[in-house]
Amino acid sequence: MPPAIHLPPPPDRPGLPELPPVVHPVIHELPAPTAEELPVAVLTDAHHREEAAQGPDLLAVLLADERVRGALQGHRYAFLGASTTDDGKGGAAPAGILALLYDYTAGHALEVTVHRAELTVTAIAAGAGQPALSTVETERAVALARAHPATAPRLAAGFVPMVLLTSDVGEGDRHHGRRRAYVGFGPPGERLPRVRVIVDLGEERVVETDAGGGCCDE
Repeated sequence: MPPAIHLPPPPDRPGLPELPPVVHPVIHELPAPTAEELPVAVLTDAHHREEAAQGPDLLAVLLADERVRGALQGHRYAFLGASTTDDGKGGAAPAGILALLYDYTAGHALEVTVHRAELTVTAIAAGAGQPALSTVETERAVALARAHPATAPRLAAGFVPMVLLTSDVGEGDRHHGRRRAYVGFGPPGERLPRVRVIVDLGEERVVETDAGGGCCDE
């Protein structure tokens, strides 16, 4: 049976040096996380009160808004990060904060604009497409891939992970609307990985490996 994941060899381009794999971030011997270390949460009223009591951090600001709580109530989500925005008038100081969350239950990102000075939510919208993986998501994908029984025996000492977000090419594609990471493992001096795994971050499981045998088929 052919492998579930197949990468054709790159074209022959004489004269070009062999590039190392892109590893972001570099992770060595990452232990499998415990249930308490999962990078996602399910929003409940008790969860909201706990976050809000931790002080004026950005996540507490987001969850203090009824619209954000309404969108995430009962859903599994992860905070991906934030960036500053300007006011569009050429001002030197940033005017706002754009926070990005990912709603695994609904299958889309949530973009929340926060007034920088007042720390209040001014707008909320569903994001289009799949945003880049956060550092925590990358680490979680590597941990799930590394711990899978079809992967663990094949990981030699010195193998490093290479993590990419699977392409979302449109409706009908098997990855469409899924938060999935392609995780490869191999020696740092080789461009192509020797072990390949696809992890569904929304379902917290490996859905495909190149080991064959249909161990993870949907």
